[in-house]
Amino acid sequence: MPEIGQSLSHYSITAKIGKGGMGEVYRAKDQKLGRDVAIKVLPEEFARDADRVARFQREAKLLASLNHPNIAGIHGLEESGETQFLVMELIEGDTLAEQIKRGRIPVEESLKLALQITEALEAAHEKGVIHRDLKPANIKVTSDGKVKVLDFGLAKAFAGDREEVNLSNSPTLSNAATQQGVILGTAAYMSPEQARGKAVDKRADIWAFGCVLFEMLAGRVAFRGEDVSEILASVIKGDLQLDLLPEDLHPRVREAITRCLQKDVRRRYSSITAARYEIEQVLADPGGVFAAPAAALENRSRARSALKWIAAVVAVGLLAAAVVWKLRAPEPRRVTRFEYSLPEGQQFNINSGVNVGHTLAVSPDGGQIVYSTNKGLFLRSEEELEAKIIQGTESNPQSPFFSPDGKWIGYWSQGDSKLKKIMINGGAATALCDAGWVYGAIWYPGNTIVFSDVQKGIMRVSANGGAPETLIKARTATPQILPGGESVIFTDISAAQQFRIMVQPLPSGEQKVLGAGFHPRYLPTGHLTYILQNTLYAVPFDPDTYEMKGGPVPVIEGIDYQAVSDSGTLAYRPLPKVAAAPAASASSRRTLVWVDRLGNEEPIPAPPDDYAYPQISPEGTRIALTIGALQQETDIWIWDIARRTMNRLTFEKGHDVQSIWSPDGKKIAFASTRDGALNLYWKAADGTGKDEKLLSRPGRNLIPYSWSGDGKSIVVADVGGNVMASSEWDIGVLSLEGERTYKLLVKERFTEVQPQVSPDGRWIAYLLNEKEGQLGDIYVRPFPEADRGKWQVSTGGGSSPRWSTDSKELFYLRGDNSMISVAVGSDPAFSFGSPKTLFRSIYAGVSGSSGTPYDIHPDGKRFLMMKLPGAPSTAANPQKINIVLNWFEELKQRVPAK
Repeated sequence: MPEIGQSLSHYSITAKIGKGGMGEVYRAKDQKLGRDVAIKVLPEEFARDADRVARFQREAKLLASLNHPNIAGIHGLEESGETQFLVMELIEGDTLAEQIKRGRIPVEESLKLALQITEALEAAHEKGVIHRDLKPANIKVTSDGKVKVLDFGLAKAFAGDREEVNLSNSPTLSNAATQQGVILGTAAYMSPEQARGKAVDKRADIWAFGCVLFEMLAGRVAFRGEDVSEILASVIKGDLQLDLLPEDLHPRVREAITRCLQKDVRRRYSSITAARYEIEQVLADPGGVFAAPAAALENRSRARSALKWIAAVVAVGLLAAAVVWKLRAPEPRRVTRFEYSLPEGQQFNINSGVNVGHTLAVSPDGGQIVYSTNKGLFLRSEEELEAKIIQGTESNPQSPFFSPDGKWIGYWSQGDSKLKKIMINGGAATALCDAGWVYGAIWYPGNTIVFSDVQKGIMRVSANGGAPETLIKARTATPQILPGGESVIFTDISAAQQFRIMVQPLPSGEQKVLGAGFHPRYLPTGHLTYILQNTLYAVPFDPDTYEMKGGPVPVIEGIDYQAVSDSGTLAYRPLPKVAAAPAASASSRRTLVWVDRLGNEEPIPAPPDDYAYPQISPEGTRIALTIGALQQETDIWIWDIARRTMNRLTFEKGHDVQSIWSPDGKKIAFASTRDGALNLYWKAADGTGKDEKLLSRPGRNLIPYSWSGDGKSIVVADVGGNVMASSEWDIGVLSLEGERTYKLLVKERFTEVQPQVSPDGRWIAYLLNEKEGQLGDIYVRPFPEADRGKWQVSTGGGSSPRWSTDSKELFYLRGDNSMISVAVGSDPAFSFGSPKTLFRSIYAGVSGSSGTPYDIHPDGKRFLMMKLPGAPSTAANPQKINIVLNWFEELKQRVPAK
């Protein structure tokens, strides 16, 4: 056996993990890929048997095909000299056996772990793989409660294909177990047919699962004995002591254990799916995982009766609709409307970037609504007045969707860019696949999920996890498979200015444009609905010919996003009512506000004015602003936060715009048209001295955007021709040392603008727009040697980058003005995390290549925003869901299907 520090092939042994019948297990470093792995070194006598090695290799190939989040993967079977070893996924955490040694596992936690085990077995059984040695020691539990089943199928692979059995050998495989006919498994978890040496099928795993679940709940093994023979006798003839289980255990759990541990294999569950179903039902039981006493059941029944009586009395009121959501009027069904307001402190987590904020979903039966917030997923049931958080969902989840049976929630985790699923009662979330940025997903019968990944297109993946399949490769959102499964309807988001509704036969038929809009949904009523300019439209639609039967009809105005159940329950997010700005000026009479990371707003007592391009001084006590109507003149002003005074800094005729502070706060650089084109000037921030021209270039306009942290250079936008119409935007840098040399820093055939140097002076972020009329993205390059690297930070569009003062966070606005934060690193190379939505901005945004419309305070806790005329505060932005019961009845009347 190897020693610590020794190398096997390109694997360096770093620690011994454990020892089992099939060999010793070591932690090792894969020197080629730089990852930690687990290595199982097989006994020498195994390696000397060429037939067994060949059989093992064949079996290992099948085992390696298992791809499930609850199954530890096998990377390969390799050899070094005469040593044969398996390379496996390294799983951190305790085994279930180690947890049980510390005492009984709480019932709900046991059931959540057991559910994951059933899902692992179900996935393996579907591929014809049987574990044969399932036991707590072969089940790892990570720190976040995720189950990983180890050594799947290795018992058979190790033992070989012969059927004869030598009962003198220990039923736990060990170094002495060299006979090919060894009993496969470990005595205490072995099924009776295994113990007798008979052929086994997947029901042996179901027996072992019953033993594991019993042991978690009872704190001791189900079948005991002084030695192996006594244990085998107990397995074959002994009785199961159900009285060792918790007295108040839910009866369905007792029944599941009893059915799993039937000695007659014909009476045992024939599929692990049946056990999984029972556990799901218990976890979903509103009464909890324990059996309710008779008195409690009676009180609960009386309470339900009382609630129905009260609801009947007040059903005519709006509140009654919320309380008795589940009650449905007899045919003709009555259309009922009500609102659900999010509790204080909750905020929708907008899936920003293309104005398709996927934040809510309705269960197929219409009885539950799930919505995404900055704190996690919340579930509102028809039987509850308040929504409850789904424990186990991380902050800022997006694009939630229900399973067909309503027992699971799928969602996209932007924290680690993965598509996940979780039970509606919470628990450990299961990662299904990697996903760059999900814009809509649907879980179909048949255990298939179709979703849109803006980086890859429309994808299809098994609800059990695995590698997703690409259906359509394009920038898309909100896909839906039409009835018949032969075509898909979706939103084309490739053009940022106008989204289009498309339909395409699968797998590679010709696409058809249905019209402008987004989030199309074909309904069981025969209608196609979609959103255009914040109005929900409906039109009769033939899913076979892709023809609209008549003109679209507006059915709901002021809508941001909607979800509809097959049963006719509509839920949607209403938009705030914002007064339009005066037509003469898009910036007219704006006000200044602080907005924290959760979107809470605090007004700044500066008078309303034509504000633009706000910039906070390095010490955070002053704000430089461009003020004035662009059709006339603009000047640079400074607002003193403490003194609450506004002081004018520039006085020359023309336009003085886009001011930036020097790192020491003593100077302000700005662009001015006082000499014709926009040239670069600076002036003392206290108003003393004269304005000084720093740089001008014939035929070019120069606009300052960022001052390097060391104060030695200014980065500008270098624009050719008319600033308002030019697409020739480059990035230049002016050195303030010596003779003040100037050079172009980034010059491509695209538009590069809004450059921002990180405070540590190592990086420059900017907006790159490669195609006119489309949304650009945020990129980062090294500074000042910009040609030494390039990274795209945003996906789906971004503008107006800003750095935190410690250079560890990059902010930008997505396409719908949502404020996005990205963690960045630079040790030693540039790296960045997944985008996180902080709040949805209802403030002045950025258009084209103009200046940055916001700034971040040096403390990193709040943003300076410009509030549009008539706009409510972010806190006043309706954080509520409008719900319409039996909406299909209204839809069929307003838009008759032809």
